[in-house]
Amino acid sequence: MPAHSFDRVEELSEGEVVDVEIDLLPLGLVFRPSEQLRFVVSSANLLGTLMPGIEEYTGANAGTHVVHTGGEHASYLQLPVLRG
Repeated sequence: MPAHSFDRVEELSEGEVVDVEIDLLPLGLVFRPSEQLRFVVSSANLLGTLMPGIEEYTGANAGTHVVHTGGEHASYLQLPVLRG
């Protein structure tokens, strides 16, 4: 599981490609046949704040972001699967 310190800003040069690891909170879900999982990458909090009364965080990212998904930059989503 990645450990992010959030103690520095690392700016990229235009066209620079970097690996990004995104950790997800542990949770349990059951999927039935024909159901789907959709994974959305966004700098915005699509669900709103987790606790009432806490100001929403606004990231400083700007510009166009490209997710590379093939060849030497193959992307994947790693999920544990338990069959019961």
